[in-house]
Amino acid sequence: MHAVIKIVCFLVFGAMIATGDIPVLLAGLALLIPLYVIKLNGQERIHAATAIAMLKRLRWLFLSIFIVYLFFTPGVLLFSGVLWGPTEEGVLLGLSRIMVLVLIVAAVNVLLISTGQLEFFAAVHWCLRPLAWIGVPHERLAVRIALTLETVSTVREAFRNESRDLKNNNSAQHSTLDSTLDSTQDSTLEPTRYSTWRSKLMAISDTAHRLFAQVIAEGEATPLREIVLPDKSRPPVMQWGIPLVLASVLWMVKNHMMNWV
Repeated sequence: MHAVIKIVCFLVFGAMIATGDIPVLLAGLALLIPLYVIKLNGQERIHAATAIAMLKRLRWLFLSIFIVYLFFTPGVLLFSGVLWGPTEEGVLLGLSRIMVLVLIVAAVNVLLISTGQLEFFAAVHWCLRPLAWIGVPHERLAVRIALTLETVSTVREAFRNESRDLKNNNSAQHSTLDSTLDSTQDSTLEPTRYSTWRSKLMAISDTAHRLFAQVIAEGEATPLREIVLPDKSRPPVMQWGIPLVLASVLWMVKNHMMNWV
């Protein structure tokens, strides 16, 4: 399948899944499962471990979304004896929103693994060509997207190193704190705990500042280089039927299944 068709299919899939309707979510899940089971284009099978790792990084976002929908969605209270609290509608909406993000992340994982880096950049450049009709420099936008995606791995590695150093420093500080607490009285325990939390926040702030400064410094020191994209032909006309079929199937599921429900 052409890389442009893959991107268009992903956009169609994401737009339909974003509605959050339960039948559409189930249909999206049914469409994604075979992609993690079979081999694509003769390549290795897409492993779910990469998608799971991506979802782990979003766990706090998922929790925040669920709490917001749980407590701020009007409806039937889960606990009838209170004036304000979580609602049944909030539980359903929160879980559906989380499911939308899970499916989109899984689809992104399929797109990135099944498409080569240069092939993906060339497809993005081709998709942005219509922006030239309204005066937007699509070449610059495509290059910025390419550079941003290339920098993600570098920033992630720098963050891991900073987190490792912060963890080691915290371990040393905890050891010092334990020995200090053994020699202090109970009256000084609460101020010590307060200073500990303050030091943790200061350490996190310093880590973020160092990471930001490191990214800026590396960006300024990196020499200019030429990005050569492969000369990709136009997507075959017959393959444009794939996103049309995908949109039709999800649209039918949305309308007919919702009427049955």
